[in-house]
Amino acid sequence: MLNKSLFACFLYSEPVEDNMTTDAYKREDEIENNVQLMKMLYDLALNGYNPKAGTNDGNQRRLLRLFRSKSIMSWSELVRDAICGKLDLQDAEDRARPFYRSLKSEQVTIIRNVIERLVNSKVWIAPPGDDVDRVLADNKSAVKDWLKQHGLSTGYLMGAPE
Repeated sequence: MLNKSLFACFLYSEPVEDNMTTDAYKREDEIENNVQLMKMLYDLALNGYNPKAGTNDGNQRRLLRLFRSKSIMSWSELVRDAICGKLDLQDAEDRARPFYRSLKSEQVTIIRNVIERLVNSKVWIAPPGDDVDRVLADNKSAVKDWLKQHGLSTGYLMGAPE
C-alpha cells in the first residue's frame, strides 16, 4: 500500500542524472525526508492505535478511516500537492520529486503542520456508519473527490479554513 500511496508521491522512482559524488545528488536526503514523514504520521496518528479499542472508539475509527487503502492513496496525492505548494515548488521537475532536496527545519515544521491538519480533519471523526465509510470503499478518484467536497482539500491542508 505504501508503494501505491506515500512512496509513489514522495520517492522519485526514475534514475537521476546527478553525479553520486557531488552535492547535487540528493537520494540520501530524499530517504531521510521520507523517514521524517513516516515519523510524523506515527507521532500524530499511529501511536494512538489500539486494536482492542474497537470501532466505537472515536480515535480508533478515525485511524481506521485514515489508513484504509483507498483513503491513503487519495490523501497522499493531496498531501503531496499541499507540500509542493507550501515549499513553493513551481517547476514540474521539482514537483515530481518534492523530497529530493535538503529540507531546512522550518520546512520540516511546515510539512508537519500539513500532516497535522490531515490527521485532525473533521472527515475522519464522523459517527459509525456515516457516508465516509461507504465512500472509502470506492475507487481512488471517487474517494479523492469526496474528500475534497467535504473539506479535505489541498487548500485546507495548506492552511485554509475547512
